[in-house]
Amino acid sequence: MNAKRLVVRFSSGGLLRFLSHQETVTAIERIIRRSMIPVSYTQGFHPRIKIKYAPAVPTGVASMANYVMLDCEEPISDALNRLNERSVFTLRALRAWFIPTDYKKVEDFLDSYRFSLFLPSASYDPGRFDGEATVTKKTKSGHRSFRAGDVFANLTVTTLRTCHMVEYFQPTDSLVSSEELMRIMAKNGAASYEGVFVLVREGYFENRETSVILDEIGGIQDVRSQQMGEY
Repeated sequence: MNAKRLVVRFSSGGLLRFLSHQETVTAIERIIRRSMIPVSYTQGFHPRIKIKYAPAVPTGVASMANYVMLDCEEPISDALNRLNERSVFTLRALRAWFIPTDYKKVEDFLDSYRFSLFLPSASYDPGRFDGEATVTKKTKSGHRSFRAGDVFANLTVTTLRTCHMVEYFQPTDSLVSSEELMRIMAKNGAASYEGVFVLVREGYFENRETSVILDEIGGIQDVRSQQMGEY
């Protein structure tokens, strides 16, 4: 029987947002194994689930866009129920799609993330943002520098009673910590995570929402979207 390609959108939050990317991967794979979904495994002495992941987000960031792609030995109609019966509240499967096998990797429909950053208004002023400022990212070989306007793109601000909600997009190939943006906006020039919350709302590909793209892919029988309520 030909394998079917399944994409699942997971959310992660609460204390689990402090897991590293590898720890999150391990937790998701445990949920998949316990769900008894008929997934495909590699060959050899130590078989592993055939699975691919969306690019990692920084540790400490909650996410509603943990997309994973895996192969199943057969299509199933209750993937979300099976997964969430074995998951925890702060690591849940939100949606699932069977898609054509033409799609080989998650990057085929995800090249950027949309972030929401909640900042206490007593400590931060979004009006201080300067797109020409230099921000840096730590890498294995040292540091990379970027123009702030390139990695914190399409920035918008909504001012609430006690905080600012700052939304922006970041390409997955140049993810820079939100702390660099906070440093620019800090009233005293020093960034602190006290009262701050960071969330990845959705993945995007060529300026379109990943989930919408996956919905459109599901145009034939057994390539369909499954959704777990509202999120």
